[in-house]
Amino acid sequence: MRALFPLIAGLMLGALSTPAAAQLCSQPGQIFLKNDNLADLPGTASVSIIPGLCEGEAMGCVFDLSGQQFSSEARVASVAGAFINNVNAAGISAIVNLKIYDGVTWVGTMPVLGTEVLDFENATGSSLQFSSSGINTVDLTNLNVRITSGKLVVAFFMEMNNGGGSCATGYTTNFATDNALPPCSGSCSPARKNLIFIQGQGWRDATNATVSGFPICSCYYAGNWIIRSCVEPVGFPRTYCTGKLNSANCVPAIGWTGTATLTSGPDNFHVRCTNVINNRSGLFYWGTSSSAAPFLGGTLCVAQPVRRTGVQNSGGSSTGLNCNTGAYDYFFTHAYAAAGGVAAGIDYYGQYWMRDPQNFDGTGAALSNAIHFRFAP
Repeated sequence: MRALFPLIAGLMLGALSTPAAAQLCSQPGQIFLKNDNLADLPGTASVSIIPGLCEGEAMGCVFDLSGQQFSSEARVASVAGAFINNVNAAGISAIVNLKIYDGVTWVGTMPVLGTEVLDFENATGSSLQFSSSGINTVDLTNLNVRITSGKLVVAFFMEMNNGGGSCATGYTTNFATDNALPPCSGSCSPARKNLIFIQGQGWRDATNATVSGFPICSCYYAGNWIIRSCVEPVGFPRTYCTGKLNSANCVPAIGWTGTATLTSGPDNFHVRCTNVINNRSGLFYWGTSSSAAPFLGGTLCVAQPVRRTGVQNSGGSSTGLNCNTGAYDYFFTHAYAAAGGVAAGIDYYGQYWMRDPQNFDGTGAALSNAIHFRFAP
């Protein structure tokens, strides 16, 4: 984006039509992260090409894993980005490099990217070739790319754009956002989510970036970059297995707060379960082996022998049947861990069982998915 950028007045709308194989995750246990607000499988959708993004510039986004129900440490299995032609022409190519960073901090509105954990060209000796018109996926399973900060930054650098146009006049094929509104009508994306690398400036937050004094949002950039990723949680705790649908048409979801320590850290580790029916009894059971066996119309995720906590009540609304007012919370204290013979560094597995008298299958029970956890000393 150069000084002539204002000559490229407005965003060009294109149609995004891409095969289903270009999205979603390929392996069980991978978590699908999506920066854009399009459907997981977009089919055909109106999106916005950013014509003024030049060779040597880049689109990027920040995926915040801390809000997910898994550890902030993750292995990056794949990433994907959109390269769209304004009339949906297929087969136009671009040479692209991919960089991944572990974390981002902010100095006011300026992003400071964390450790670079992947430069695709340096790691493989080759560039990526993006093709229009759709979402291009990059498999990273053999590169062991990991982040530990809970903030995954994915960046695609445009190196050679073979679509029509130029930096001064704008390209007819380029990286794209999920904005479907006419130029200057779309909204600026949330702050600290979408990044743009501008020649002569470096990385900027797309929400408040300027070129030659002109704000690029919302007339020259609006919406969110179409960037996606599949990650595998590798830290602890993490979730696994599958919960069972309850009679309120929800699947109970296990999670946690705090840190699992024996004595070295704060005594604040809680195992929680949400999406549960209000005012129902339940309990948490845990052991040292996982399972995936049929059980009460669902899946038993923890193998015998197990230890059971005391019975809890989910609370929530005093009347009616719902799954958004109650929750279970077991405080896994230092004292309880010591009484249960818990040792540091050992794998433990746990799951919630709860009463569900109106369950469709007549078992009278519902089950959560499961948590795989370890304790620090």
